Formats: sequence, C-alpha cells, structure tokens
Amino acid sequence: MEKKALPKVLVVSTNAWRDNTGINTLIEFFKCWNPDRIAQIYTKSTLPKTTVCNRFFSISENAVMRSVINRRITTGREVQNETVNSTISNPSAEVEQKIYSFYKGKVRELLSICREIVWKLGKWKTAELDHFIDEFDADVLFIPIYPTIYMGRIQKYIITRTQKPVVSYLADDNYTYKSVHKDPISLIHRHILRKYVKYIVEHSKKLMVIAPKQKEEYDRIFGVDSVVMTKGIDFEQFEPYQVGNPIKLVYTGKLIIGRWKSLAAIAETFQKINRNGVRITLDIYTTDSLTDEQNKLLNRNGCSVKGALTLEQVKIVQKEADTLVFVESLEEKFKNTARLSFSTKITDYLRSGKCIFAIGDKDIAPIDYFSRYDSAITATTYEEIQDKLTELVNVPDMVLEYAKKAYACGVEHHERGRMDSVLIHTIEQATLK
Repeated sequence: MEKKALPKVLVVSTNAWRDNTGINTLIEFFKCWNPDRIAQIYTKSTLPKTTVCNRFFSISENAVMRSVINRRITTGREVQNETVNSTISNPSAEVEQKIYSFYKGKVRELLSICREIVWKLGKWKTAELDHFIDEFDADVLFIPIYPTIYMGRIQKYIITRTQKPVVSYLADDNYTYKSVHKDPISLIHRHILRKYVKYIVEHSKKLMVIAPKQKEEYDRIFGVDSVVMTKGIDFEQFEPYQVGNPIKLVYTGKLIIGRWKSLAAIAETFQKINRNGVRITLDIYTTDSLTDEQNKLLNRNGCSVKGALTLEQVKIVQKEADTLVFVESLEEKFKNTARLSFSTKITDYLRSGKCIFAIGDKDIAPIDYFSRYDSAITATTYEEIQDKLTELVNVPDMVLEYAKKAYACGVEHHERGRMDSVLIHTIEQATLK
C-alpha cells in the first residue's frame, strides 16, 4: 500500500525515537509509514534522531522536575530531529542521564516513587502540548502501555482531549499482580496503575500484544480479541554452518533481575561436561559491572565474561557463535518479573539462523513461545540446564537442527512484510466508524 494513503498517527511514548539503539521496537513498527503522517509525543529531554518520523514533541522530565518549584518553566516543546544537526548541545538530557546513572544499581523502587511524585506535582499539561496535539490532528492514537502511572495519566489526558480512535499496545504484564513484588509500595503502585491500563484498553478500538501467551491472558481479562505484534524482521537466506568443537555459546545482554544466576548455572554445568577436555564454552558480553561473586561464578570451566560490545560487534559475535543463549531468572524472587514480556533479543536471535538455548520458568511468555513453536532448546529448571547441555554436546547435530527450526519460526511469525500488514490493517480498521 502507498505510504501516503495511510492514516495520520500520533504516538505517545516514553523515549525519543533514535535509530540504531537497543530501544527500537516502535521505530521498527513504523518503518512502513510515511514519516510526514506520524508524530511522536515523548517524555524525555533526549532529541530524536530517526528517519521514521518528522514531528516530535518533548515533555522534558528534567523540566517537569524543576516545575514543581518554578511553575513558569517551559516543560514541553516541539523539537527538531537531531538528524538535521548531530552536534546539538542538550544539557537537560545530560542532567536526566546523570540522575538515571545515580540510581542505577540502587533500590529501583525509590526512583519509581520519586518519578511518580514529580510527575504528579509537576507541570506537563500545557498550552504548548495542546497546540501540538490540535495542530497535528491525528486520525488515530497509538498508545504503548507502560508500567508507570504518570504515562497512563498523560495518555488518558490525550485520549480524552482528542476523542480520536485508539490502538493500544501492551508488551509486558502491566496489569496483573503476578509480576510485581508483594511489598506494600509495589502493590499500591500496581493498584493505581491498573486503573489507567483498564481505561486505555477500554477506550481502544484494538489492543495489540507481544506474545501468544499474553494474548490468551489479556483476551480473557478484558474480553477482547487482541492482535499479536512484534517488530518485523528482514530475513536473509538461511546458511547452514559447521558446528564448532568445542561448541561455542554466546550471551549478549544484561545480568539484572537474576539472569546472572542462570548463566552461573551454565558455568557450573560446564565443570562436569568439560572435565576431560573442553567440549563447550560460553562467552558473555555485557555492559553491566560485575561483583566479586559474579566474577568468580561466571569466569570458570569454559565460561568467561568479555565485556561490552557495540551493536555492530554484537552481530559479528553472534554470527561466529554456534548457539545463542537467552536467559531469564529461575529464582523465586525474579522468575515472574518478565512473565509476559518478549524481548527484542528473541526476534534478533530468530533472524540470526542460529540454535537458541533458552532458560526460564515454564510460565513466562518467552519460554512458552519457544516451547509452543519448538524453536529453541529450553531449560525450565536448574536440573534441566545440565541435562539439556549434556545432550547438546553428546548430540551436536541438535545445534543445526534447532538453528533451522528457529529460523523457520522467525520467518513464519515475524517476517517484516507480515508484521507491516498486521499494523497497517489494525490501524486502518481503527479509523473506521
């Protein structure tokens, strides 16, 4: 379909759209759109840098923070795409980044509470925001649903003001109590958040979700027929490869929310597998700083931490691997944190044409997905990690077998043309009376 024929879409999201970053799901969604017929409102000071969209309105979190004291501060403004001038100075964004860095590794709940208070007391509902909304005059609103109350409040305001049809998008479990800690603050936060999630879904012409398991649960909760939508992938021809000896596993990503313990369990398993010679290895690439305990448990038995990589280096390292590792936590405290999420890492892995070894509780969406489509070797307990890796080294033909299965699954469910059609049809249907 001609891009010029598509409806005008206003996206209300958290981060500025910047190509070639890890936060790119929505950018990938709207690559099929005419950039003149899409606009973004977001809640950071960072400037956009993308070819997908031409109009942007920034509500600066730093300015909202300062507006609690000084109400005369301008908190929202239309901004230009940084593609035009990549040397633009942005002190406000630098201040925000310092704040996020300060809280990194500390109690996350503290940052969450402070942020909600700031957005509740600060000034964001402004004449500048209203003018941008009215002047763009979208045909439809695209509303990603976040685990933050302030975003729900902003989105509800824009939905109410415009009275435009809404397509909402849930990429995580932002409604049930299953994925939150059972402390009073988390439960109160979730109780308030649920009201905004419910409002958005009930005012949506269509709800989009990210995984089959999430569709089943949220269809049942809200009585809807949601659409499964992930970022589209451009697939190249599958290339069979010679499995190495030793078999080379690679993990690229964060070690947070208990993931490092799943990787440490792999290293523990290697002690037995590699006792008479190295038959399998694991290279871990992460931007996270390691504690002494993590260093000790992750650097042993053929497992080693290599440090951080650029996006281009990640592609090279993954291409050289035999098997790509996907991990979530098996610890009781964290195993439900990503219960209904679906990491962009999964679609990237499927595109790679490599075997996937996935660890996680059987009740989370990624493991459900891999099991449902038999597209990865999965381990849902610590005991299974040893069993599955032992089988893998004893039957190395499994590597290429599951590489083919992963690739075929990706093509069937995530090919870009298919995903583009799903998005276009859903948004066009939403505009119909």
